[in-house]
Amino acid sequence: MVVRLLALLAVLPTYGPMVEPAATPPAGMRIPVSANEALILKSNSTNTAGYRLRVSTDGWTTLQQGDVPLRKRVSLPLVKRFFADLRAAGPLDRIAVRRCMKSMSFGTTLQIVYEGKTSPDISCPSGAQQLVGDALALAEAAGASLTPRPLHGNL
Repeated sequence: MVVRLLALLAVLPTYGPMVEPAATPPAGMRIPVSANEALILKSNSTNTAGYRLRVSTDGWTTLQQGDVPLRKRVSLPLVKRFFADLRAAGPLDRIAVRRCMKSMSFGTTLQIVYEGKTSPDISCPSGAQQLVGDALALAEAAGASLTPRPLHGNL
């Protein structure tokens, strides 16, 4: 009986102390509310690495993929086109998107946060295909990788 109890305790999850929420969100998680910046969010899947890409109207990007942020200046015409397409799309939370089927393990989502509004998953068919192209081009220009980046300290 004692052996069974010990075996059961060995496989049960353990939890550490409760974490108190931060007074302010970390810079990478802060929701852009001004017209000068946007956040592109791509989720992880089994075989691709997700990322958070903050884009500023001055051409600077901050890519968070893994635990190492990469700051890089990208093509200003690409950035201007992206922000023009964002303004043309109107409030992002009102973009009409048709639902689409995705693999549970290989499917990803693509969302944009701008002026305090978050888009639905625009990788599904929508009227926002220009934004999808812009977002993917910006991610490539900023150095996003399909493969996961190693965590800091791992070889």
